Amino acid sequence: MRKRQMFGLNNMKYLLLSLASFALVSFAVAQTQTVGVFTNSENSFDGYTLYAPIPGFDSFLINNCGEVVNQWTSEYRIGLSAYLLEDGSLLRTGQLSSGAIPAFSGGGTGGRVERFNWEGELVWHIDWADDTKHHHHDIEMMPNGNILLISWESHSYEEAVSLGKNTNNTQNPVWCCTIVEIEPTGSEGGNVVWFWSAWDHMVQDTDPNKPNYGVISENPRKFNINYTSGQGPNNGAGNSDWMHCNAVDYNAELDQIVISSAKFCEFWIIDHSLTTEEAATEAGDLLYRWGNPRTYNRGTAADQMLYHQHDSYWTEGGDIMVYNNGKNRPEGEYSTVEIITTPLSEDLTYPISETESFAPSSYSWRYPEDFDANFYSQNISGAQRLSNGNTLICEGAKGHIFEVTPEEEMVWSYISPITAFGPTVQGEELGNTSVFRAYRYGPDYQAFAGRDMTPGDIIELDSWDTGCSTVEVIAPSNFTYPSVYPNPSNSSFTVYTDHAGLASIYNIQGQLVECIKINSEQQVQVGEKLQAGYYLVIFKDSNSGLSTESRIVKI
Repeated sequence: MRKRQMFGLNNMKYLLLSLASFALVSFAVAQTQTVGVFTNSENSFDGYTLYAPIPGFDSFLINNCGEVVNQWTSEYRIGLSAYLLEDGSLLRTGQLSSGAIPAFSGGGTGGRVERFNWEGELVWHIDWADDTKHHHHDIEMMPNGNILLISWESHSYEEAVSLGKNTNNTQNPVWCCTIVEIEPTGSEGGNVVWFWSAWDHMVQDTDPNKPNYGVISENPRKFNINYTSGQGPNNGAGNSDWMHCNAVDYNAELDQIVISSAKFCEFWIIDHSLTTEEAATEAGDLLYRWGNPRTYNRGTAADQMLYHQHDSYWTEGGDIMVYNNGKNRPEGEYSTVEIITTPLSEDLTYPISETESFAPSSYSWRYPEDFDANFYSQNISGAQRLSNGNTLICEGAKGHIFEVTPEEEMVWSYISPITAFGPTVQGEELGNTSVFRAYRYGPDYQAFAGRDMTPGDIIELDSWDTGCSTVEVIAPSNFTYPSVYPNPSNSSFTVYTDHAGLASIYNIQGQLVECIKINSEQQVQVGEKLQAGYYLVIFKDSNSGLSTESRIVKI
């Protein structure tokens, strides 16, 4: 299970700006901000965000102001996923050249896994790509030091027909989802110590003369080899990449693995406690599946909950969080992030009735609760539940990484500035800045122990000072910070504070546009007449003299 929920308490960091010094901040720019940090509220989880832009070769660790704390550069373009391990090393995927992968050309191709130390030196790698297999999308570091990877396994037209596959008059090979556990050896390569293939768990209802013939609805833990959902690109009966798995996560406590399949529109849980030989038998059938009961003929379109989803993983609470992309969603194409509470029994199994689909019938939490047409990424993307209860979301196709509170307030917002041509110029029209996923690590994460965490520059070119600060100040023990909500807002903002003081609003030119005196424990409305844009609210406490800032967005 990935350590996505960071460890320890969130260090309290407060931004101290005086009105006099803020007036000198160089906000006077003609362009509209296009990349970098847009919002950095005191309610965000203070830490370091790791992301690897899809167009590039670098992985960046930035603080909440977008300043680079560490950077790793590979000779290979990112193969989508990257993780910061507890020892400070970076585990990343790499994309081999197209000439090295002639048999595989689907979305998410990788073929290489690399590990770099904190200083950026390559310390281990493996290439997992030939005419019969190819790593893609995701990897998972296990507690024992082994690595799980998702791999395509190519099966011929003849093999598919022998299992009852309706090939729709095409003779394309079929790529099946496999999970491979690699034990790294030395500085290169490794041993395969465990293996699971979906190919060993197929059922079909078209040819009673074949050994895997059965009634689909009576085999909910197997895969219907003839299922085609129409979800995702080119997902017809003759499409090779008919499963399109895109995420893998391991739960050490359960010794189980969860896999996301975008084209089946569901995630699956399998048993890792089995041997490789046992995993190829009926014992290796699915323990659980959720998202689209049509795949096993126990539901209709109305029962489908997931739409081309990505990034299924276990939260610290034992639930499954998933980025539901929303591609081909009947109500409209918009994304959501959801948590599903699985019906786990004491014996670590997942019961299902003789006729119904796997429980539950719906999610237990969703962001946003009301659909937002502006929140949509048709592919890639992910989410992470943070230890302060907030959620970090990567709206991948837009390169937009943002953090929301349980009340759906956006408290941190960042757009990647990296395109295929390198860092973009602030204010210029963006190209492709897509990001597969992003992860936030707390200041007390083990990887940072004894490291120099002094920040460097921000990534984008010709940037301007956004007033972001990470100056740590010690506040009186009875000091509480004002709240500003909703944010963003299309009308007014509510400012509430326990202390009397002065709230001043500045535009990005550093001009004072509104000022209001607030009494102790008073709730006031501000910003109703502001034009759309970005503003800074500075509240100066009358008693302590402390000044705090909040960024707000008027839409």
